[in-house]
Amino acid sequence: MKNLILTAVLLFSASPVVFGGADPAAQELLVAAEQQASLFGDDASPLQLEVDFVAQNVVPTPGHLTIKWGRKNRWWRQTTMGDFVQTEVRNGERLYTSRNAPFTPLRIPELLQLIPFSGYPQGLQAKKQKRRVENGIDTTCLQVEHEGDHGEPHEICLSPATHDMLSDEWKRPPDEQRTEKYAEYFDFRGHRYPRQLELLVNGSKMISAHVVELTAAAFDEGLLAAPKGAMERRMCAGMKHAVPVKTPDPVCPKSASRNGFMGDTTVSMTVLADGSVDDIQLIGKAAHSMDEATLQTLKSWRFKPAMCGTEPVMSDIEVVVSFRLE
Repeated sequence: MKNLILTAVLLFSASPVVFGGADPAAQELLVAAEQQASLFGDDASPLQLEVDFVAQNVVPTPGHLTIKWGRKNRWWRQTTMGDFVQTEVRNGERLYTSRNAPFTPLRIPELLQLIPFSGYPQGLQAKKQKRRVENGIDTTCLQVEHEGDHGEPHEICLSPATHDMLSDEWKRPPDEQRTEKYAEYFDFRGHRYPRQLELLVNGSKMISAHVVELTAAAFDEGLLAAPKGAMERRMCAGMKHAVPVKTPDPVCPKSASRNGFMGDTTVSMTVLADGSVDDIQLIGKAAHSMDEATLQTLKSWRFKPAMCGTEPVMSDIEVVVSFRLE
């Protein structure tokens, strides 16, 4: 009988880090693509973005995203998916989140990553490039590295003629191949933005999004008021993520090992300012015994908390514990 092995992956909305050894020509293409697509930079004028999407949960579920943007640290965002509703407000260093469920469904942060909400990250480093033709279209594909993907490089493919980003592909441990696709670009305020966006995992479509409106719109400062009962988090420039210091593996359930079960348990939780964890929520299920083992073990995890300067602050993370046959 083969043994089950465990892999725990922490998921952050990570800030990129600069790597050395960039290819100058590839880097020039990447920077041009970043600047062309970045609607939400420091100097961006107020706008409103409306997106319809379908996310694959147990069944395909329709949803809608609205972003009302004042400037980088002053915006309002609401996401609905089926019966779920989440409203987020960023006012300076404070992020307020109100939702009608104990946790945010897994597809929501994936959607927000798919939508280039803050522009393509600065500090990405293109290591090398290659030319190829896909579906009759000439493309330039770059090997790109940044923090937060456990050392796995991304392959970002661009149109050399228009500098539009066409796809972003990478591997996420233990065995996920993720691909974001962008198509049907249109002009807006000197930038170009995709009307169609997709996320595929191991070749299966998880999210399909369509931009229905992108317009210049005055920002209503009244939207910055914290929603009633909202969760509050501090967000600061140069914020450092929580760092795990004690992460024992779940005890592999005998029934799972005996029957050769495999699967991924995905959990959201809050790392408190003292490094302990709270509000542990199951958001992606494997076998019941695996889920229970994971939930019980994560209660004992400890972290060096997230930091704003010298101040420890609360932060929210997701953890994927993968059970695989050795």
